[in-house]
Amino acid sequence: MRWVLLCVSLALVAACGEPSGSWPQRQPPAGFLQSPDNRAAGKALFREHCGRCHGTTEEGRSPRVEFFQPPAPDFKADRYRSADSAYLFWRISQGKNVEPYLSRGSVMPAWGHYFSEEQIWQLVAYLQTRPDGGD
Repeated sequence: MRWVLLCVSLALVAACGEPSGSWPQRQPPAGFLQSPDNRAAGKALFREHCGRCHGTTEEGRSPRVEFFQPPAPDFKADRYRSADSAYLFWRISQGKNVEPYLSRGSVMPAWGHYFSEEQIWQLVAYLQTRPDGGD
């Protein structure tokens, strides 16, 4: 019985950290995500619009976000650098308005009406190269 509980617990923890569901498959223009200029533009967008919730203290992270459930990630984990770019684009664009995030209580706004497609891809380019130190 203890073995079953341990396996179920590990499965739940693993499921919480991985994106679930499906999202539209899309691709940025060839070479876009690798462009240093696009990564720099994404970094600037991140610091201006995303850092309050997803940044480090040095990037302006607000103490209020410590109370978010689920917590707002800082995107420094390796899994974000290797995440499907289409997933990141979709998640930024749709925010909390899609499942499973809607029912989990996410507070992230949908940025698809605010940012252009190019700007969202710039954010994706930055997130996929965001170093451990937050620079």
